[in-house]
Amino acid sequence: MAQEHVLIYNFASGDSTYPHSGSFTIGVAGFIKIDDSDGFRDSEFGDFTHTGGADVPDQNVTESTVAGIDVGDTVDLRYKYTITGSDGSSGTVYFIATNSTSDYGPLMASDFPLQPGVTYTFRTFNTDGAVAYDDLVVCFVAGTLIRTKAGERPIETLCEGDLIRTQDHGLQPLRWIGRRHIWATSRNAPIVFAPGALSNHSELRVSPNHRMLVSSARAELYFGDPEVLVPAKHLLCLDGVHRAPSGPVTYVHLLFDRHEVVFANGAPSESFYPGPQALNALEQAAQDEVLSIFPELETRCGLPGETARMALTRLETQVLHGLVH
Repeated sequence: MAQEHVLIYNFASGDSTYPHSGSFTIGVAGFIKIDDSDGFRDSEFGDFTHTGGADVPDQNVTESTVAGIDVGDTVDLRYKYTITGSDGSSGTVYFIATNSTSDYGPLMASDFPLQPGVTYTFRTFNTDGAVAYDDLVVCFVAGTLIRTKAGERPIETLCEGDLIRTQDHGLQPLRWIGRRHIWATSRNAPIVFAPGALSNHSELRVSPNHRMLVSSARAELYFGDPEVLVPAKHLLCLDGVHRAPSGPVTYVHLLFDRHEVVFANGAPSESFYPGPQALNALEQAAQDEVLSIFPELETRCGLPGETARMALTRLETQVLHGLVH
């Protein structure tokens, strides 16, 4: 059974009826989960779009947070447009038909992240709307703001070579940025820090094992250093920290020449540490990319030095917070 999660956008402004023209802005309509397991082109959204007017919605919706698409509906991609954005972005949007080939127009999927507030312009049209599920944006999360030479920037806009401000070594060039789109369950759903829960100026979401820098007199007393790194999942005992519900999420990794402390929404947090466990958690293409930049990591004697601070275990974190005496 092919179960696919797709992010759906709608129109905030602009021409929402076919044929589309001019400029538009978007909103995030929500997510749908599709059962595409009829044995015909199951890896592709838009099984019957190749003949244009003969589109037949055949993918079954099993979950939906989108107004206008209900569980039990069938959906297909009716047609597509290439578009360009006022921020320099470009890609393709795919318009959705629901239950009927004539019920289309206001809802779309995309093969690149669309941003509310950016003005997009319609370019070329094609009646063949089919696209592989893997090419679609399965998640959109408001970007974590990373402190850079140019100020705070959304993490998804960063590129290799950008200068990122670190706590210990000033501005450092970003060597690699990786993204992984998953359907997060309770075990790997993001940990959410409310504004001020650490030193973050706005809500911050990180993966459960992502380590945050914690400063504490107890840390110096018990571990000999006033600053330690603690996995986010071990900070759930703090006020203002909770686990997000299950749903689509994009996790982003930032890799430097050494393990660094960077600033995410103002809070000090670790960069990606490419130890064996972390590398094995990456998809194969991402592993290959990291190893092409740091070939010494392929031999386990070539690990990237120590972590930027002492990294606490769950029990050590309990000691830090006075839960174990």
